[in-house]
Amino acid sequence: MISRSLLLLLIGISAIGPLALNGVLPANSAIMDELATRYGLAQLVLTVFLLASLISQLFLGPAADRHGRRPVMLASLAVFTVGSLLCAVAPSIEWLLAARFMQGFGSAVCVFLPRTIVHDIFPRDRAASVIGYMTTAMMLAPMFGPAVGGWVTDELSWRYMYAGLALLGTGFILLSWRYQPETQAVRSSHAAVDSSIRPTLWSAASVLLRQRMFIAYAIMLSGAVGVYYNFLAGAPYVAMESRGLSASSYGAWFSMVAIGYLLGNLIAGHYSARIGVRRMIQLGLIPLFLGVALFWVFSNWHHPLALFIPMQIVAVSNGMSLPNLISGAMSVRPDLAASASGLAGSLQTAVGVLLSIAVGYLLPFSDNWLFVLASLSLGLSLFGYWLASDNPESTATRH
Repeated sequence: MISRSLLLLLIGISAIGPLALNGVLPANSAIMDELATRYGLAQLVLTVFLLASLISQLFLGPAADRHGRRPVMLASLAVFTVGSLLCAVAPSIEWLLAARFMQGFGSAVCVFLPRTIVHDIFPRDRAASVIGYMTTAMMLAPMFGPAVGGWVTDELSWRYMYAGLALLGTGFILLSWRYQPETQAVRSSHAAVDSSIRPTLWSAASVLLRQRMFIAYAIMLSGAVGVYYNFLAGAPYVAMESRGLSASSYGAWFSMVAIGYLLGNLIAGHYSARIGVRRMIQLGLIPLFLGVALFWVFSNWHHPLALFIPMQIVAVSNGMSLPNLISGAMSVRPDLAASASGLAGSLQTAVGVLLSIAVGYLLPFSDNWLFVLASLSLGLSLFGYWLASDNPESTATRH
């Protein structure tokens, strides 16, 4: 069983990722003004963060399988902390983007390694349930992060946000050193391990990408999270530049998204172990489809609710589905759990990078491009579900 101190630590570390990802986005307009740049460049604080996370997960997932969870966690938190400090003192947009890349590279493990550690300790359906509860608790960060980030930007300076993240990283380095044990041996003791595989980026990917169910899980994950990444990249522009919302107001409205995700996580935590991974994924598709449809229904309504009601419903879907999709992907090859988590995370992040680039280019032409790209992400998720359903081995995921 997982100790309370370790669970609390994993919850805290998991919060760093979404906090660093979206807590700074309300500052895009302030960055434009202070560093004398345009929105397309200021918006790259999201793109380069996602790109760094993509690259990091590709390498650090296999590294965690090869060298253990603890050393990879400690080293990555140190990289995150230094990157955050460099962001805080950036004298130009180029400096900020380079430091943001470093920050994103280090923060990637905060997303995939805590859930890998849970998967080390629990079987698949129980792991999905624990991940759901764990994510529920750590949703306080994205619930209040954009609101705090918007307030800090309006009242002080966007630089204080990054300084705060550096301080947070330092604290978690010390806590991880004290409370995080090595859990890889736990997984090895109750999983069938292929001892001929010593995980590297290429060996792990070559094994996992031959597994149809892993590909299906990764595609569903990429499409579902793609709607979220698309919103992160485009909603600040639509809400603040196009519709006149302030940074602090945007951050306050964003709490609706976090509340939706919180509700979805509560559902996943309560029901995943009871009804199984596959059924929860099926149920999660319903609010995903509904939320994207409502983007179009409300497209001509310029109140903030027109953006945040549909996204809240999408967030419920993400909260229900993501713990199960992640657990399912890691269970395809339990001996490559961290590699599977990192590779699936990298694939979803690659979709996020493409969407954020597309959003930065297309939104100045029309707000409706936000909804077009959300619809394409929904289609990707539905394709992944079809791929899983059409797989003769998919019945193994029903229980």
